Amino acid sequence: MNIHLYPPYNKEKIQRAADAVLQVLQPGDVINQVNRFPWWAFHYNLAVKAIRIHQRRLFGRKSFYKDDHNMLFFDENSILSVEPPRAILKPLTHFSMTRISIYRLRIHRLDDEDIAFMRNTALQLVGEEYDVGQLLDRVVNRLLGYEWQQRIRIFDFGKKKMVCSVGVRAVFEHLYQKQLRKEKPDQELWLFSEMNPDRWPVRKRKRFQGTDIDATTPAHFANSEYFQHEFELIARFDKGKRIFP
Repeated sequence: MNIHLYPPYNKEKIQRAADAVLQVLQPGDVINQVNRFPWWAFHYNLAVKAIRIHQRRLFGRKSFYKDDHNMLFFDENSILSVEPPRAILKPLTHFSMTRISIYRLRIHRLDDEDIAFMRNTALQLVGEEYDVGQLLDRVVNRLLGYEWQQRIRIFDFGKKKMVCSVGVRAVFEHLYQKQLRKEKPDQELWLFSEMNPDRWPVRKRKRFQGTDIDATTPAHFANSEYFQHEFELIARFDKGKRIFP
């Protein structure tokens, strides 16, 4: 997100916050963010509200539905963020004073070769345009009656018009398709493809069969126990202060 939308902080304080978070982060970690924008940032506030409403309806009020942006960490200065106006690699100091949660993949231990492959995929996404209106259409259309597992035509993944969570998931799915699928050749998608029967009512389990890439939200990473617990929460920070565990 635009760094100018965040309150101004002393540079030393920003760096201290980043240093605290870096003690926990590993390459391949997913960083979820809960943004607090000023009142005058209308488009951002509207988008955030729509995302949270959709995620609350999807996972419930007791879930972690407030996460509205997510990114993929490689190193202190290389964090993939698909954000307006386009996907970038940005430094941790650009958002170290916000509320963030760190999630780590549980179902596969990422080695150096995996990380190198993922970084190369991320570099291919850098510079791709991000359309806020498209994001709003995608989420609001779901609220107006689209079932949450159905593809939405206005969201054209083929043209790489992607939002943050779709971009992050695409990196993981690309790794799976090209490097890891031989371990599970019959499984088309890697993440969020199998629903946890203890978390979903029978009617939804019968109707839906996992989550398409273009239906991925930031809350999927925060609530992966609704699927096969693909990610685990490692830590949560607010303005550089560790608040979990």
